[in-house]
Amino acid sequence: MVPLKEQDLGRLKEFTDRAIGTGYYSNEEIQDIFQRSTPDGQPQKMCSFLLKRDDEIFGVRFTFPPGRWSHGKGEGLTPSRWPHTLSETGYFQSLFLDERVQGQGWGSKLSLKAVEVLASMGAKGVVCHSWKESPGGSSTKYLLKMGFQPIKEHPLYWQHVDYNCTRCLKPPCQCTAIEMYYEIPRGK
Repeated sequence: MVPLKEQDLGRLKEFTDRAIGTGYYSNEEIQDIFQRSTPDGQPQKMCSFLLKRDDEIFGVRFTFPPGRWSHGKGEGLTPSRWPHTLSETGYFQSLFLDERVQGQGWGSKLSLKAVEVLASMGAKGVVCHSWKESPGGSSTKYLLKMGFQPIKEHPLYWQHVDYNCTRCLKPPCQCTAIEMYYEIPRGK
């Protein structure tokens, strides 16, 4: 696991196209994610991480610290149900793993590393949108195992994202997001 670096962005776009669907992220969005993954451009506080060997990317956890995000990729957010405010909460934007490393605990390891960095910045929690229809329910299962709590389901969450969903195969995506919240334990 390594922090996301600018030189990884080109290969990262290729990886996300394969992992979640062509066009889910544009090159401009990947660049924006890189910029928003640190508090005010502090590279030593990078919140997004890659799983890679040599130059090949096998996984990514995109994470935004508090103050660097206000919504997810799709539509639906319920901050009134969270234990902490938006300004105290980080965001897990996306987690993608190559098929060859799925089921080996890398999703949790990448996410826990991001939580560690968020905690060092004073974040009190993390919110995310779990993909309800993920194969075997893996998206929700690993988050529940980490301690995330479901907040609300958002049907058709990604319907306005113009991409070819790996499940739906063509726009618009018909999948449901489960908004989930994790309260960072004190002293972490």
